[in-house]
Amino acid sequence: MSDERAERGEHESAQPDAAETVEWLELFFDLVVVAAVAVLTEGLREEPTWAGFGLFVLLYGAIWLSWVSIVLYANVAGERTKVGPVVWAMFLVAVMAASAPGQFERRANLFAGAFLIVRAVAARGSLSTGRILASWPLLQFGGMATPWIVAMWVEPPAKFVLWGVGLAFDLLVTLVRPERSPEEQLRRLRERMSGHQNDRRSKPPPSLEVVDVQAGHLDERLGLFMIIVLGEAVSQLVIAASGHQWTSGLLRPAVLGFVVLAGLWWLTFSYGFSAAPHTRMAELKPRFALPMHLATTLGVVCLAAGLGEMAFHPEEELHGTLRWVMCGGVALHFLVTGIGGLASGAPYRWVFGWALPCTVVPLVAAALDLGNGVTTLWILACVGWMVVYGHIARARALAGGIITRAG
Repeated sequence: MSDERAERGEHESAQPDAAETVEWLELFFDLVVVAAVAVLTEGLREEPTWAGFGLFVLLYGAIWLSWVSIVLYANVAGERTKVGPVVWAMFLVAVMAASAPGQFERRANLFAGAFLIVRAVAARGSLSTGRILASWPLLQFGGMATPWIVAMWVEPPAKFVLWGVGLAFDLLVTLVRPERSPEEQLRRLRERMSGHQNDRRSKPPPSLEVVDVQAGHLDERLGLFMIIVLGEAVSQLVIAASGHQWTSGLLRPAVLGFVVLAGLWWLTFSYGFSAAPHTRMAELKPRFALPMHLATTLGVVCLAAGLGEMAFHPEEELHGTLRWVMCGGVALHFLVTGIGGLASGAPYRWVFGWALPCTVVPLVAAALDLGNGVTTLWILACVGWMVVYGHIARARALAGGIITRAG
């Protein structure tokens, strides 16, 4: 018996850890998100109009919701995460990226269909575990599908308006819905699943339990997504530099842009995706933290579009709309940073001395139309100002620790 047990233990030790397998699977899924963000950013650069920006926000919101559905599925399922739903979702997000209507409007229905199927895959996978995430009901219910289905028989731009209504409704209802007890959540879900129980061919529903998110896993995944969009911005600068003569007109925005992105990376590495001190947004309820993540990553992608355009066309001043998109993206990012800091108890001196100025200054720069170089310097000053606070806070913490040990 001891030999059998030893042999079995050796076999088990050779198997990959379940949590480690899930982590690698999620990273594999993230690869397609990188491609999707690149496609959407390129579409915005090619059509720097307010209509193009509106479509960009809409498509980005759909891609993000698809990504977060799979993230929450893996978060809730844990060791029960299955490879099939994640791989299928990866393929469908790739279809969404390739059929983004910014390039070919006739593919719009394919984009919508893939989006609906991704959410259905995540919902089915989540329900199969028996674990219900009450704080983000979009995971189990998949959101409002009617506007997306109706839009398949409607021509643009009305089609895109219906898409926007569907996305806005999902996010708004999630934010303002009243809190319900776990018992009420389970009762409503069982009523919704009762139709399946009447089908003799269907499997009996699993036993259900209400769970909360694993904050550590979610915090890591949200931060990693921020790194993904920062990496996409860096790749644009590198590609531009590889295909152009290295003149001062190119090197100035490329180098300044890289320093800006490095500063944003430092803030993300230090504080998490919200870039606010004393903050871990994943500790908030998902219905609050996730929309903030959507907004702050959208801001970084908008910044990336502006930096990429300046690097690819260094001899031209940034188009007025794209200048506002870039500066507005920085302002949005730091606005969410300030809200996150307030929600998590950051010092008021930081809120009014750092977060508020860094929200206002980019908008002033956009309004003054200072030119590519000066505008980028203003953005760099905002990021640098945030980094300065981080070093000050660390120095104070270190000095306090030294004084405490000395006492």
